[in-house]
Amino acid sequence: MTHQTQVILAVLYCLTGVFFSCQAGSAATSSKAQERRQFELVTVPNQLEAPAERADWLALHYWDRFDFTDTTDIRGTLFFEQALSDYLYILQHASPEQQAEGLKALLRKAETGYRPNSTNTSTQPALQKAFLNRLDELLEEYLAFSYSPMQDNEMYIAVLEYITQSTSWSEEEKIRPSILLELCLKNRKGTLATDFDYALADGTMSHLYALSSPYLILFFYDPECAHCRQQIDQMKQSTVLNEALSKQELHILTIYPYADVEAWRSSLTNLPSQWINCYNPESTILSDELYELKITPALYLLDDQKRVLVREGNLSEIEQALIPACEH
Repeated sequence: MTHQTQVILAVLYCLTGVFFSCQAGSAATSSKAQERRQFELVTVPNQLEAPAERADWLALHYWDRFDFTDTTDIRGTLFFEQALSDYLYILQHASPEQQAEGLKALLRKAETGYRPNSTNTSTQPALQKAFLNRLDELLEEYLAFSYSPMQDNEMYIAVLEYITQSTSWSEEEKIRPSILLELCLKNRKGTLATDFDYALADGTMSHLYALSSPYLILFFYDPECAHCRQQIDQMKQSTVLNEALSKQELHILTIYPYADVEAWRSSLTNLPSQWINCYNPESTILSDELYELKITPALYLLDDQKRVLVREGNLSEIEQALIPACEH
């Protein structure tokens, strides 16, 4: 049984109050190095029986026994990355408030060189900052990119908010996080989506808010992107999407946001005619940064008021949100 499986079972099914250590290092490492690579997980209080309660508690206490001063051991190894991956999986089952508090507590401990049961926070500053930067990179990889199964805009906002307010990053180092935070706050889940103009292949012009439908998928893509083509094939085969379309509960708006309109026109034969296939004139979506498009494809789901239900989600999230439309 893998470490992540143990964590999942313990959190979701409450099979045990104690987590077990795992080994993520090379089998050829010395016993001392191997011991350092064991992650000592915490004992969840027995009175917390509901999975959500346990996840909320672990959001704040998962790192209680972890020595953040041992930067030599955890930098550049898979050990910490595995522990972080397991932690982020747990956070997916915690409340939004505890997700944000947990991530900020993690960054605070990494920032100060936290050592359990000790007031001594002295570490080599250069090593500690290098580890902090690596943590920042990992959190971006896990939480910010749509190809990550743990992608979560709200959790990444909490990370960026901490970084932009911290003294451990210089003003110059905060420039990129500040820009990313501004982008993450755009079209946030629960807010109204930003309007934009679009053009159809025949030259007809319209805009997002002119569309009327109980649900609307925005699909930003590039026809030269292999992942985009795979996503299109999956959407074509989706029973949920096709049923919602047939019941007129859904529109799918595919948007080409780039400048090479002729390349877009040549790709239209691969798109179903019942979808609304368009391009963004003058690429204002990109130039004005109306939507955060770190990578394509990018999927959004809007309700009948153009409120964002799913932001940069995967197809399974979209399908899950559309199930009520299929049951009408």
